[in-house]
Amino acid sequence: MSTEVVTAQKLLYGGEAFALSEGKVVFVPGLLPGEVAEIQILQEKKDYNAAVPLKILKPSAYRVQPFCPHYGECGGCNMQHIDYTYQLQLKRDMLQDIFEKAKVSLPVIETVSGSPCNYRCRMQFHNGGLKAKASEKIIPIEQCPIATEEINRWLQTTDCAHRPQGKIQVFGDCRITTGHFFQPDAKVLVALPQQEDKGLKIVGKTKKQIKNKVKNRHIGTVQSPQTNCTLSLAVHHNKEVLHKDITFDIRGFFQSNLEVLEKTVTVLTKELTELLARYQPGKEKFNHALDIYSGAGTLSVFLAPFCNKITLVEHNRDALVYAHTNLQGVHQESYGLSGATWATTIGKKLVEKEPVDLAIIDPPRSGIEKELLTFLSVTPIPFIFYVSCNPTTQARDCSTLEKQGYRIKKFFFLDFYPHTSHIETLALLEHL
Repeated sequence: MSTEVVTAQKLLYGGEAFALSEGKVVFVPGLLPGEVAEIQILQEKKDYNAAVPLKILKPSAYRVQPFCPHYGECGGCNMQHIDYTYQLQLKRDMLQDIFEKAKVSLPVIETVSGSPCNYRCRMQFHNGGLKAKASEKIIPIEQCPIATEEINRWLQTTDCAHRPQGKIQVFGDCRITTGHFFQPDAKVLVALPQQEDKGLKIVGKTKKQIKNKVKNRHIGTVQSPQTNCTLSLAVHHNKEVLHKDITFDIRGFFQSNLEVLEKTVTVLTKELTELLARYQPGKEKFNHALDIYSGAGTLSVFLAPFCNKITLVEHNRDALVYAHTNLQGVHQESYGLSGATWATTIGKKLVEKEPVDLAIIDPPRSGIEKELLTFLSVTPIPFIFYVSCNPTTQARDCSTLEKQGYRIKKFFFLDFYPHTSHIETLALLEHL
Protein backbone atom coordinates (compact mmCIF):
# COMPACT_ATOMS: atom_id res chain seq x y z
CA MET A 1 0.00 0.00 0.00
CA SER A 2 1.08 3.60 -0.58
CA THR A 3 2.61 5.96 1.97
CA GLU A 4 1.72 9.63 2.39
CA VAL A 5 2.43 12.59 4.65
CA VAL A 6 -0.62 14.17 6.28
CA THR A 7 -1.52 16.68 8.98
CA ALA A 8 -4.13 15.53 11.50
CA GLN A 9 -7.04 17.98 11.65
CA LYS A 10 -8.93 16.79 14.72
CA LEU A 11 -9.73 13.75 16.84
CA LEU A 12 -13.04 12.01 16.21
CA TYR A 13 -15.28 10.12 18.61
CA GLY A 14 -13.72 6.68 18.85
CA GLY A 15 -10.16 8.02 18.97
CA GLU A 16 -9.12 8.17 15.32
CA ALA A 17 -7.66 11.32 13.81
CA PHE A 18 -9.21 12.96 10.78
CA ALA A 19 -6.84 14.10 8.01
CA LEU A 20 -7.03 15.05 4.34
CA SER A 21 -4.89 13.72 1.51
CA GLU A 22 -5.44 15.33 -1.89
CA GLY A 23 -8.91 16.26 -0.75
CA LYS A 24 -9.84 12.77 0.41
CA VAL A 25 -10.62 11.93 4.03
CA VAL A 26 -8.13 9.69 5.83
CA PHE A 27 -8.74 8.11 9.25
CA VAL A 28 -5.59 7.45 11.27
CA PRO A 29 -5.39 6.10 14.84
CA GLY A 30 -2.74 7.35 17.24
CA LEU A 31 -2.37 10.93 15.96
CA LEU A 32 -3.14 14.20 17.74
CA PRO A 33 -4.61 17.34 16.16
CA GLY A 34 -1.89 19.32 14.38
CA GLU A 35 0.60 16.47 14.15
CA VAL A 36 2.36 15.80 10.86
CA ALA A 37 2.98 12.12 10.18
CA GLU A 38 3.99 9.68 7.52
CA ILE A 39 1.18 7.16 7.15
CA GLN A 40 0.53 3.95 5.27
CA ILE A 41 -2.80 3.47 3.55
CA LEU A 42 -4.34 0.11 4.50
CA GLN A 43 -7.77 0.43 2.91
CA GLU A 44 -9.01 2.57 0.05
CA LYS A 45 -12.74 3.21 0.05
CA LYS A 46 -14.85 5.35 -2.22
CA ASP A 47 -15.29 8.16 0.32
CA TYR A 48 -12.31 7.68 2.63
CA ASN A 49 -9.05 5.85 3.28
CA ALA A 50 -7.97 4.01 6.44
CA ALA A 51 -4.32 4.25 7.44
CA VAL A 52 -1.79 3.65 10.21
CA PRO A 53 0.99 6.02 11.27
CA LEU A 54 4.53 5.01 10.35
CA LYS A 55 6.45 7.98 11.73
CA ILE A 56 5.51 11.15 13.60
CA LEU A 57 7.33 13.94 11.75
CA LYS A 58 6.03 16.82 13.86
CA PRO A 59 4.74 15.70 17.28
CA SER A 60 2.20 17.63 19.31
CA ALA A 61 3.25 19.35 22.52
CA TYR A 62 0.53 17.25 24.18
CA ARG A 63 2.03 13.90 23.16
CA VAL A 64 3.35 11.95 26.16
CA GLN A 65 4.97 8.57 26.74
CA PRO A 66 2.38 5.83 27.44
CA PHE A 67 2.81 4.39 30.93
CA CYS A 68 1.63 0.82 30.18
CA PRO A 69 3.98 -1.68 28.49
CA HIS A 70 0.99 -3.27 26.71
CA TYR A 71 -0.33 -0.01 25.27
CA GLY A 72 -1.01 -0.28 21.56
CA GLU A 73 -1.48 -4.04 21.75
CA CYS A 74 -4.13 -4.31 24.49
CA GLY A 75 -7.67 -3.54 23.40
CA GLY A 76 -8.36 -1.31 26.42
CA CYS A 77 -6.77 2.16 26.40
CA ASN A 78 -6.30 4.14 23.20
CA MET A 79 -5.41 7.64 24.51
CA GLN A 80 -2.45 7.05 26.86
CA HIS A 81 -0.19 8.90 24.42
CA ILE A 82 -2.13 12.12 25.12
CA ASP A 83 -1.67 14.42 28.12
CA TYR A 84 -4.66 13.80 30.40
CA THR A 85 -5.81 17.42 30.66
CA TYR A 86 -5.75 17.59 26.87
CA GLN A 87 -7.71 14.32 26.68
CA LEU A 88 -10.54 16.04 28.54
CA GLN A 89 -10.51 18.95 26.11
CA LEU A 90 -10.50 16.63 23.10
CA LYS A 91 -13.49 14.72 24.46
CA ARG A 92 -15.38 17.97 25.03
CA ASP A 93 -14.59 18.90 21.42
CA MET A 94 -15.94 15.51 20.29
CA LEU A 95 -19.17 16.18 22.17
CA GLN A 96 -19.57 19.60 20.57
CA ASP A 97 -19.08 18.08 17.11
CA ILE A 98 -21.55 15.25 17.72
CA PHE A 99 -24.32 17.53 18.99
CA GLU A 100 -23.70 20.16 16.31
CA LYS A 101 -24.16 17.48 13.64
CA ALA A 102 -27.45 16.55 15.30
CA LYS A 103 -28.38 20.27 15.34
CA VAL A 104 -28.75 20.27 19.12
CA SER A 105 -27.52 23.27 21.09
CA LEU A 106 -25.42 22.53 24.16
CA PRO A 107 -24.88 24.82 27.14
CA VAL A 108 -21.39 25.07 28.59
CA ILE A 109 -20.05 21.53 29.04
CA GLU A 110 -19.15 20.92 32.68
CA THR A 111 -16.52 18.24 33.34
CA VAL A 112 -16.68 15.59 36.05
CA SER A 113 -13.41 13.67 36.37
CA GLY A 114 -11.24 11.85 38.90
CA SER A 115 -7.89 10.11 39.13
CA PRO A 116 -6.59 9.04 35.69
CA CYS A 117 -4.85 5.93 37.09
CA ASN A 118 -5.85 2.99 39.32
CA TYR A 119 -9.50 3.95 38.91
CA ARG A 120 -11.04 0.86 37.36
CA CYS A 121 -12.57 -1.46 39.98
CA ARG A 122 -14.48 -3.67 37.55
CA MET A 123 -12.81 -5.64 34.76
CA GLN A 124 -13.26 -8.71 32.62
CA PHE A 125 -10.42 -11.11 31.88
CA HIS A 126 -10.30 -13.93 29.33
CA ASN A 127 -8.17 -17.03 29.85
CA GLY A 128 -6.21 -15.18 32.50
CA GLY A 129 -5.42 -12.09 30.42
CA LEU A 130 -6.88 -9.25 28.36
CA LYS A 131 -7.92 -9.36 24.73
CA ALA A 132 -5.73 -7.66 22.15
CA LYS A 133 -7.12 -4.82 20.07
CA ALA A 134 -9.71 -6.07 17.54
CA SER A 135 -8.58 -9.64 18.13
CA GLU A 136 -9.24 -12.80 20.13
CA LYS A 137 -5.55 -12.99 21.02
CA ILE A 138 -4.98 -13.01 24.78
CA ILE A 139 -2.32 -10.78 26.33
CA PRO A 140 -0.99 -12.13 29.65
CA ILE A 141 -0.53 -9.26 32.09
CA GLU A 142 0.90 -8.93 35.58
CA GLN A 143 -0.28 -5.37 36.18
CA CYS A 144 -2.80 -2.92 34.76
CA PRO A 145 -2.06 0.76 35.53
CA ILE A 146 -5.71 1.80 35.27
CA ALA A 147 -6.95 -1.03 37.55
CA THR A 148 -7.41 -0.63 41.29
CA GLU A 149 -4.89 -1.94 43.81
CA GLU A 150 -7.18 -4.88 44.66
CA ILE A 151 -7.20 -6.10 41.06
CA ASN A 152 -3.47 -5.58 40.64
CA ARG A 153 -2.81 -7.49 43.85
CA TRP A 154 -4.53 -10.52 42.36
CA LEU A 155 -2.67 -10.15 39.05
CA GLN A 156 0.66 -9.99 40.85
CA THR A 157 0.03 -12.88 43.25
CA THR A 158 -1.62 -15.28 40.79
CA ASP A 159 0.48 -15.87 37.69
CA CYS A 160 -1.29 -16.17 34.36
CA ALA A 161 -0.80 -19.95 34.16
CA HIS A 162 -2.85 -20.43 37.33
CA ARG A 163 -5.71 -18.12 36.41
CA PRO A 164 -8.91 -19.82 35.22
CA GLN A 165 -9.65 -20.40 31.57
CA GLY A 166 -12.77 -18.75 30.25
CA LYS A 167 -14.24 -15.41 31.28
CA ILE A 168 -13.42 -13.93 34.70
CA GLN A 169 -15.57 -11.13 36.10
CA VAL A 170 -13.67 -9.03 38.64
CA PHE A 171 -14.93 -6.33 40.98
CA GLY A 172 -12.34 -5.19 43.52
CA ASP A 173 -11.41 -8.21 45.62
CA CYS A 174 -14.26 -10.36 44.28
CA ARG A 175 -13.64 -12.60 41.28
CA ILE A 176 -15.98 -15.05 39.62
CA THR A 177 -15.83 -17.13 36.48
CA THR A 178 -18.37 -19.11 34.53
CA GLY A 179 -15.67 -21.31 33.01
CA HIS A 180 -16.75 -24.96 32.87
CA PHE A 181 -13.89 -26.59 34.69
CA PHE A 182 -12.95 -27.91 38.09
CA GLN A 183 -9.53 -28.38 39.59
CA PRO A 184 -8.55 -31.07 42.10
CA ASP A 185 -8.14 -28.53 44.90
CA ALA A 186 -11.51 -26.83 44.30
CA LYS A 187 -14.05 -26.99 47.09
CA VAL A 188 -17.75 -26.21 47.33
CA LEU A 189 -18.65 -23.32 49.61
CA VAL A 190 -21.88 -22.55 51.41
CA ALA A 191 -24.63 -21.30 49.11
CA LEU A 192 -24.93 -17.56 48.75
CA PRO A 193 -27.76 -15.66 50.48
CA GLN A 194 -31.00 -15.78 48.54
CA GLN A 195 -33.03 -12.70 47.77
CA GLU A 196 -36.40 -12.73 49.49
CA ASP A 197 -39.57 -11.68 47.75
CA LYS A 198 -40.90 -8.63 49.57
CA GLY A 199 -43.83 -7.63 47.42
CA LEU A 200 -41.94 -6.60 44.29
CA LYS A 201 -44.40 -5.72 41.55
CA ILE A 202 -43.33 -7.20 38.22
CA VAL A 203 -45.52 -7.11 35.15
CA GLY A 204 -45.41 -10.23 32.98
CA LYS A 205 -44.17 -12.60 35.71
CA THR A 206 -45.72 -13.65 38.98
CA LYS A 207 -43.85 -12.78 42.14
CA LYS A 208 -43.24 -16.47 42.73
CA GLN A 209 -41.67 -16.86 39.29
CA ILE A 210 -39.41 -13.87 39.84
CA LYS A 211 -38.37 -15.15 43.22
CA ASN A 212 -37.56 -18.58 41.84
CA LYS A 213 -35.70 -17.20 38.86
CA VAL A 214 -33.30 -15.30 41.07
CA LYS A 215 -33.07 -18.05 43.68
CA ASN A 216 -32.07 -20.62 41.06
CA ARG A 217 -29.23 -18.45 39.83
CA HIS A 218 -27.79 -18.27 43.34
CA ILE A 219 -27.36 -22.01 43.88
CA GLY A 220 -23.87 -21.87 45.33
CA THR A 221 -20.22 -21.35 44.59
CA VAL A 222 -17.05 -23.31 44.05
CA GLN A 223 -13.72 -21.82 45.07
CA SER A 224 -10.25 -22.84 43.98
CA PRO A 225 -7.38 -21.80 46.27
CA GLN A 226 -4.99 -22.25 43.36
CA THR A 227 -6.67 -19.63 41.17
CA ASN A 228 -8.04 -17.42 43.95
CA CYS A 229 -11.33 -17.30 42.05
CA THR A 230 -14.90 -18.28 42.73
CA LEU A 231 -16.95 -20.28 40.26
CA SER A 232 -20.57 -19.23 40.37
CA LEU A 233 -23.68 -18.48 38.38
CA ALA A 234 -24.12 -15.19 40.22
CA VAL A 235 -22.52 -13.41 43.15
CA HIS A 236 -23.94 -10.80 45.49
CA HIS A 237 -21.64 -7.86 46.04
CA ASN A 238 -22.01 -4.81 48.26
CA LYS A 239 -20.32 -1.48 47.66
CA GLU A 240 -20.60 1.71 49.65
CA VAL A 241 -21.28 4.79 47.54
CA LEU A 242 -21.46 8.06 49.46
CA HIS A 243 -22.38 6.22 52.67
CA LYS A 244 -25.09 4.16 50.97
CA ASP A 245 -24.75 0.38 50.63
CA ILE A 246 -25.53 -0.81 47.11
CA THR A 247 -26.08 -4.53 46.44
CA PHE A 248 -25.68 -5.94 42.93
CA ASP A 249 -24.59 -8.97 40.93
CA ILE A 250 -21.03 -8.71 39.62
CA ARG A 251 -22.19 -10.24 36.36
CA GLY A 252 -24.70 -7.45 35.92
CA PHE A 253 -23.90 -3.81 35.27
CA PHE A 254 -22.28 -1.53 37.80
CA GLN A 255 -20.05 1.47 37.16
CA SER A 256 -16.32 0.75 36.98
CA ASN A 257 -15.10 4.07 38.37
CA LEU A 258 -16.39 4.64 41.90
CA GLU A 259 -14.75 8.05 42.32
CA VAL A 260 -16.49 9.50 39.27
CA LEU A 261 -19.72 7.69 40.20
CA GLU A 262 -19.74 9.45 43.57
CA LYS A 263 -19.02 12.80 41.91
CA THR A 264 -21.84 12.16 39.43
CA VAL A 265 -24.25 11.37 42.25
CA THR A 266 -23.16 14.60 43.96
CA VAL A 267 -23.98 16.52 40.77
CA LEU A 268 -27.37 14.78 40.55
CA THR A 269 -28.36 15.57 44.14
CA LYS A 270 -27.21 19.18 43.78
CA GLU A 271 -29.36 19.63 40.67
CA LEU A 272 -32.34 17.97 42.36
CA THR A 273 -31.99 20.32 45.34
CA GLU A 274 -31.93 23.36 43.06
CA LEU A 275 -34.90 22.16 40.98
CA LEU A 276 -36.97 21.52 44.08
CA ALA A 277 -36.21 24.97 45.49
CA ARG A 278 -36.84 26.74 42.19
CA TYR A 279 -39.94 25.00 40.87
CA GLN A 280 -41.65 23.64 43.97
CA PRO A 281 -40.81 26.18 46.69
CA GLY A 282 -42.09 25.26 50.10
CA LYS A 283 -42.30 21.57 49.27
CA GLU A 284 -39.90 19.07 50.80
CA LYS A 285 -40.12 16.55 47.96
CA PHE A 286 -41.24 15.95 44.42
CA ASN A 287 -44.30 13.74 44.29
CA HIS A 288 -43.44 11.10 41.69
CA ALA A 289 -40.29 10.19 39.72
CA LEU A 290 -39.46 7.61 37.06
CA ASP A 291 -36.21 5.65 36.83
CA ILE A 292 -36.16 4.02 33.40
CA TYR A 293 -33.45 1.45 32.61
CA SER A 294 -32.92 1.47 36.36
CA GLY A 295 -30.65 -1.56 36.71
CA ALA A 296 -30.05 -2.30 40.40
CA GLY A 297 -31.48 1.11 41.33
CA THR A 298 -28.16 2.82 42.10
CA LEU A 299 -29.31 6.29 41.04
CA SER A 300 -32.73 5.82 42.64
CA VAL A 301 -31.05 5.27 46.00
CA PHE A 302 -29.95 8.92 45.82
CA LEU A 303 -33.14 10.11 44.13
CA ALA A 304 -35.32 8.63 46.90
CA PRO A 305 -34.84 11.43 49.51
CA PHE A 306 -36.23 13.91 46.96
CA CYS A 307 -39.40 11.99 46.01
CA ASN A 308 -42.50 10.60 47.64
CA LYS A 309 -42.59 7.73 45.16
CA ILE A 310 -40.29 6.19 42.53
CA THR A 311 -41.40 3.99 39.65
CA LEU A 312 -38.63 1.79 38.24
CA VAL A 313 -38.61 0.25 34.76
CA GLU A 314 -35.98 -2.39 33.93
CA HIS A 315 -36.17 -5.37 31.58
CA ASN A 316 -33.64 -7.38 33.64
CA ARG A 317 -35.87 -8.70 36.39
CA ASP A 318 -32.97 -10.04 38.43
CA ALA A 319 -31.56 -6.50 38.57
CA LEU A 320 -34.94 -5.29 39.82
CA VAL A 321 -34.75 -7.65 42.77
CA TYR A 322 -31.47 -5.99 43.74
CA ALA A 323 -33.11 -2.59 43.22
CA HIS A 324 -35.89 -3.59 45.58
CA THR A 325 -33.29 -4.55 48.18
CA ASN A 326 -31.39 -1.29 47.70
CA LEU A 327 -34.59 0.74 48.05
CA GLN A 328 -36.04 -0.91 51.14
CA GLY A 329 -38.25 1.55 53.00
CA VAL A 330 -38.81 3.66 49.87
CA HIS A 331 -42.29 3.96 48.33
CA GLN A 332 -41.66 2.30 44.99
CA GLU A 333 -43.25 0.42 42.14
CA SER A 334 -41.23 -1.74 39.74
CA TYR A 335 -41.95 -3.04 36.24
CA GLY A 336 -39.86 -5.83 34.71
CA LEU A 337 -40.32 -4.59 31.17
CA SER A 338 -38.33 -2.93 28.43
CA GLY A 339 -38.77 0.81 28.12
CA ALA A 340 -40.65 0.27 24.87
CA THR A 341 -43.11 -2.24 26.33
CA TRP A 342 -43.69 -0.17 29.45
CA ALA A 343 -44.32 2.96 27.38
CA THR A 344 -46.88 1.27 25.13
CA THR A 345 -48.72 -0.75 27.78
CA ILE A 346 -48.38 0.89 31.19
CA GLY A 347 -46.90 4.37 30.92
CA LYS A 348 -49.82 6.49 29.76
CA LYS A 349 -52.29 5.11 32.31
CA LEU A 350 -49.73 5.39 35.09
CA VAL A 351 -48.89 9.05 34.52
CA GLU A 352 -52.57 9.95 34.07
CA LYS A 353 -53.20 8.45 37.49
CA GLU A 354 -50.01 9.77 39.11
CA PRO A 355 -48.39 12.66 37.21
CA VAL A 356 -44.61 12.45 36.99
CA ASP A 357 -42.42 15.38 38.07
CA LEU A 358 -39.10 14.10 36.76
CA ALA A 359 -37.36 11.09 35.24
CA ILE A 360 -33.92 9.55 35.22
CA ILE A 361 -33.27 7.73 31.96
CA ASP A 362 -30.06 5.68 31.62
CA PRO A 363 -30.36 3.60 28.42
CA PRO A 364 -27.84 1.21 26.86
CA ARG A 365 -25.56 2.33 24.02
CA SER A 366 -28.42 2.03 21.53
CA GLY A 367 -30.15 4.95 23.26
CA ILE A 368 -33.79 5.50 24.19
CA GLU A 369 -36.18 3.14 22.45
CA LYS A 370 -38.38 4.69 19.78
CA GLU A 371 -41.60 3.86 21.63
CA LEU A 372 -40.32 5.49 24.82
CA LEU A 373 -39.29 8.60 22.88
CA THR A 374 -42.82 8.78 21.50
CA PHE A 375 -44.21 8.45 25.03
CA LEU A 376 -41.98 11.29 26.27
CA SER A 377 -43.12 13.41 23.33
CA VAL A 378 -46.86 13.01 23.88
CA THR A 379 -46.63 12.84 27.68
CA PRO A 380 -44.20 15.63 28.58
CA ILE A 381 -42.23 15.24 31.80
CA PRO A 382 -41.06 18.53 33.35
CA PHE A 383 -37.46 17.38 33.93
CA ILE A 384 -35.38 14.53 32.52
CA PHE A 385 -31.92 13.52 33.64
CA TYR A 386 -30.56 11.67 30.61
CA VAL A 387 -27.46 9.60 31.46
CA SER A 388 -25.69 8.24 28.39
CA CYS A 389 -22.77 5.97 27.51
CA ASN A 390 -23.01 6.87 23.82
CA PRO A 391 -23.15 10.57 22.89
CA THR A 392 -24.10 9.78 19.28
CA THR A 393 -27.40 8.15 20.24
CA GLN A 394 -27.93 10.71 23.00
CA ALA A 395 -27.61 13.55 20.48
CA ARG A 396 -30.06 11.77 18.18
CA ASP A 397 -32.57 11.36 21.02
CA CYS A 398 -32.15 14.95 22.21
CA SER A 399 -32.80 16.16 18.67
CA THR A 400 -36.12 14.31 18.75
CA LEU A 401 -36.97 15.63 22.20
CA GLU A 402 -36.10 19.22 21.22
CA LYS A 403 -38.74 19.05 18.49
CA GLN A 404 -41.27 18.23 21.23
CA GLY A 405 -40.44 21.18 23.47
CA TYR A 406 -37.52 19.91 25.56
CA ARG A 407 -34.30 21.89 25.98
CA ILE A 408 -30.94 20.90 27.46
CA LYS A 409 -30.43 23.23 30.41
CA LYS A 410 -27.24 21.68 31.79
CA PHE A 411 -24.75 19.23 30.34
CA PHE A 412 -22.02 17.26 32.10
CA PHE A 413 -19.19 15.26 30.55
CA LEU A 414 -18.47 12.33 32.89
CA ASP A 415 -14.96 10.94 32.39
CA PHE A 416 -15.52 7.45 33.75
CA TYR A 417 -12.79 5.97 31.54
CA PRO A 418 -9.58 8.06 31.36
CA HIS A 419 -7.09 7.11 28.62
CA THR A 420 -9.89 5.72 26.45
CA SER A 421 -12.12 7.45 23.91
CA HIS A 422 -15.21 6.23 25.78
CA ILE A 423 -17.48 9.13 26.77
CA GLU A 424 -20.37 9.25 29.24
CA THR A 425 -22.61 12.24 29.82
CA LEU A 426 -25.47 13.62 31.90
CA ALA A 427 -27.95 15.99 30.29
CA LEU A 428 -30.64 17.82 32.26
CA LEU A 429 -33.59 18.48 29.95
CA GLU A 430 -36.51 20.74 30.80
CA HIS A 431 -39.86 20.74 29.02
CA LEU A 432 -40.72 24.35 28.24
